[in-house]
Amino acid sequence: MNRVARLTIATCAAVLAGVLTGAGIASAHIESDPAAVAAGSTATVGFNVEHGCDGSNTTEVQIKIPEGITDAKPVELAGWTATAATDTVTFSGGDLDAETPATFAVTFTAPAAAGTIYFPIVQTCAVGETAWIEIPAEGGAEPDHPAPAVLVTDGPPTSADLAPHDEDASGDATTRPSDDDDSSNTGLVIGIIAGVAVVLGGAAVIAAKRKKS
Repeated sequence: MNRVARLTIATCAAVLAGVLTGAGIASAHIESDPAAVAAGSTATVGFNVEHGCDGSNTTEVQIKIPEGITDAKPVELAGWTATAATDTVTFSGGDLDAETPATFAVTFTAPAAAGTIYFPIVQTCAVGETAWIEIPAEGGAEPDHPAPAVLVTDGPPTSADLAPHDEDASGDATTRPSDDDDSSNTGLVIGIIAGVAVVLGGAAVIAAKRKKS
């Protein structure tokens, strides 16, 4: 195989790897676990940080406590200093690898009224930060950095309630597809794979012709 063909194959492989990595990171939001709690109950909710800030390690996670919640306090996490203020819980002093997920949990008493509450989070890294603070607009698309949501239900949450949720235009909770089922990412990956296959096929043909000549 000649130098041009080898270079073409290497370039296509690098582009494909970058796209696959970028698609995965773009879809990895901070999710709440569980996604729903009963009104007025004492609950512990974890917030799953899946990656760092553009490859930089996470060093602090600050969680804003929404109105209506009382008795909020952090769950101790090894390697981190957990503190609680009036409306904020902070995990600091840690060093979480940019590619390693971790869960930062908070225990609280849920509001007495049903509805969706949001926990804006600022993720500080060794270099830079990511503010997961955007609240979805009614009828609008999901923002790039949405604040994690928790559904507060009148009674014990059902299995449907416990799936990740967004608010639709009417204010009702609707099930949101998981990141693994993100159709836009899937379409992008399929398109890139098809393009790479075409380019590699052309490179192979060129190489074969030059070898015969």
